[in-house]
Amino acid sequence: MTIKKFTQRILCCIILAASTLTSQAAERLLIVGDGVWGGWAIDNSIVMMKDETNPDLFTATVQLKANSDFKFLTEADWGKLEYRAGDATVTLSEGVAAALVSSEENSNDNKFQVAETANYDIEANLAAKTLTVKKAAYQETEIKHTALWLIGSATPGGWSLGDGVKISPRADNPMVLEGSAQLNEGEMKIAVNTYTGYGQTFYQRDVTDDTKMVFGGDDNKWNITKAAKYIIVADTKNLTISITEDTGTGIADIADETDAQTEWFTLSGVKVAQPANGVFVKRQGKKTVKVLVR
Repeated sequence: MTIKKFTQRILCCIILAASTLTSQAAERLLIVGDGVWGGWAIDNSIVMMKDETNPDLFTATVQLKANSDFKFLTEADWGKLEYRAGDATVTLSEGVAAALVSSEENSNDNKFQVAETANYDIEANLAAKTLTVKKAAYQETEIKHTALWLIGSATPGGWSLGDGVKISPRADNPMVLEGSAQLNEGEMKIAVNTYTGYGQTFYQRDVTDDTKMVFGGDDNKWNITKAAKYIIVADTKNLTISITEDTGTGIADIADETDAQTEWFTLSGVKVAQPANGVFVKRQGKKTVKVLVR
């Protein structure tokens, strides 16, 4: 083998290794800081959603507090790869992309801020190394969560936080999260983060009413008394929950999905006639997915 070919192979291996490391390091983005409800507690960090068609694109719609710091972690721990503001604190302008700087590129631990407290659509593009925020259409109540996760002996993943059943915000109301799950007889509660630990704040059963939730407090759980497929709807504004058995036949459900009209929404829940150039929520029947439209 010539020296030239050997060098080329070594370079290819280095590039492949670097690519693999980057993709592994960007499996998740978690928002921490005074600018979000969970503060600097990693257990209560905000989980950004990875786009299904672009693994370098992460989005979230949550409240950011004015003149308060926040940054992004790629692991549920300090001292790992982070994404920050670079050489100085950056106050983000609505709709204007700012540089998203990794801790491997710059050791300065400067953060991002916004000038006005509001719910924002947040988009972090790790390939372009940009961060963009826009005010969300929904501003009635503070949005805290991009998703929630069902855990417990009644769920398929048991008490493993990493195997929780995700329920997602409705396209037309981000305060209401819903999903379906095959549940067993057993206990269940609702986690706010699938990547962290049991130091996080959970949604739990109100002991005075099984149809109500409390955020934090005593470790009271819902009891599932029959193994079946259920539809779960959690209203985080009114702190109510519906856990109802799904009696659909399956065949009818498939037909409904195929025949149902397709609707498009922005990430903050605004219905649009024709999506273009961005990430949108596509709803057809009971199925809701995020789609990158170019």
